[in-house]
Amino acid sequence: MFRPWALPARTALRHGDRHTESNVDRLVEDPTAKGEKVLVELFVMSRCPDAVKVEEVLSSVVKSVYSIMDVQLNFIASLNPNATFGADCKHGDAECRGNIDELCALRHRSDLPSFWRFLLCLNSHIEDIGSGDLSLKCASGAGLDTAAFLACSEQNEGRSLFKQSAENAQFARVSTSATVFINGKPRCVEDGDWYDCPGGHAPGDFIRDICAAYKGSNPRPSICAQYKPTTLVVDDGY
Repeated sequence: MFRPWALPARTALRHGDRHTESNVDRLVEDPTAKGEKVLVELFVMSRCPDAVKVEEVLSSVVKSVYSIMDVQLNFIASLNPNATFGADCKHGDAECRGNIDELCALRHRSDLPSFWRFLLCLNSHIEDIGSGDLSLKCASGAGLDTAAFLACSEQNEGRSLFKQSAENAQFARVSTSATVFINGKPRCVEDGDWYDCPGGHAPGDFIRDICAAYKGSNPRPSICAQYKPTTLVVDDGY
């Protein structure tokens, strides 16, 4: 389920990751649609080393608090109806293909940890991201429904997900991979180094903030008891 949310403007222009801003409606997954989970948005490029670094850090976060969080991928690309995949990607068509594969894996995951296994598998072969053979191998190894994954990645569903993803990034005015939002608000950026991370950028810092931002009715994971919220926690006040 997707709903439009009004978010604060955020512009981050580093290392030539500049893209034309768009006035399209930004659609962010409604955290209340999945049990009021905390929404972590990643503004990334699939073949970007900074994205790989952030996703590695978040792997520990997902293992610890996946029951109270969800993830949305917003890929940084320039929409172009004449391009092979409907957009121009900084690292070429292979990256666009990789973006689609990641979106399809996220859409057809059995749970968040299974998607993360897929993602880490791709990232361990970053130079081959966008290869159908690698994506299928990683999907199978992660326990995804490979038939659903392939149908998505090879047909219109995947391209539609990619288009919406790129529109989300453009509307949010985020052009640096990798940028992290929590519940619709900027939380951290990794672009050769970490910055704009007032709450820290270690796995425990993200765990703490996700635990504190969770307002759902289900119990928090036991690990949340180890962390005290800070005044820097990103809350869900849209």
